[in-house]
Amino acid sequence: MVEPEILKTGKEFHRRVQEDWERTAKDGHISAEHRIPLVPKSGHYKKHGRLDIFVDEAGDFVSVVEIKSTDWDSVLPRNRKKLLGSHRRQVLRYIEHHIDIKHIDVCPGIIYKSAPTNPALKEEIEEYLNNWGLQVVWYED
Repeated sequence: MVEPEILKTGKEFHRRVQEDWERTAKDGHISAEHRIPLVPKSGHYKKHGRLDIFVDEAGDFVSVVEIKSTDWDSVLPRNRKKLLGSHRRQVLRYIEHHIDIKHIDVCPGIIYKSAPTNPALKEEIEEYLNNWGLQVVWYED
């Protein structure tokens, strides 16, 4: 089966960002594709997530970073909030384990490949995620 171009491109971007982090990080231990237990409603761990980048022992906190190759210019306006909500929920589920179980601070963020060409849309995305405590980085900026 031939992999769709959009998935292939996304995986290449993930690898590039992970390699850059591993090569340039000065503090903490970097883990790419880090497996983490997800905190279920029942309190019993049954599911796991996969963090794109996890930085451990960076002072008194950890960093949780999700990498997204989303092309915001091609996302229909009616689908933007839904997609942003999906990205937000994913990262927030990843940090619950560290906050609720380990009782340590977390610096969560999302790295997007590039910013949308519309400055107002860029600001909307940043404001939405920042209001949830998520840092946003536009990798190609």
